[in-house]
Amino acid sequence: MVEYILVFTLGMITCYILSSIMALGHSVHLLKETQKSCAGLFLISEQGLYEVLNLKYIAMKEANRTEQNITAQKYIDHTNVDSIRKTIMRNYLRQFPDNYRNILEYETWEEMEQYFNNVINQNRGINK
Repeated sequence: MVEYILVFTLGMITCYILSSIMALGHSVHLLKETQKSCAGLFLISEQGLYEVLNLKYIAMKEANRTEQNITAQKYIDHTNVDSIRKTIMRNYLRQFPDNYRNILEYETWEEMEQYFNNVINQNRGINK
């Protein structure tokens, strides 16, 4: 009888340990995929923002704004975009779980761009 209780207890402990390992692996995989998706979303959003800004500059030229005015507006827009990038990365890093900081692939916008370019290049290599 004691043997059955001991074997049952060992089985439960083994099950708990294996479940914990599987949950950890699933969490790591999920966070890595989330990093890829967030990087893509951030970069596509930035690209769309730059397209809108280019349309804005074209409209300013058509409205006969001076080149100095357009240059000043470009500087202001560039400053705002840099501020937006820093805010996005700060908020992203703040929301990333502290327990999984060791799997964080990027912490700055430039690192994120490099990371996403590497992901794209790896996917192209796989698809060939």
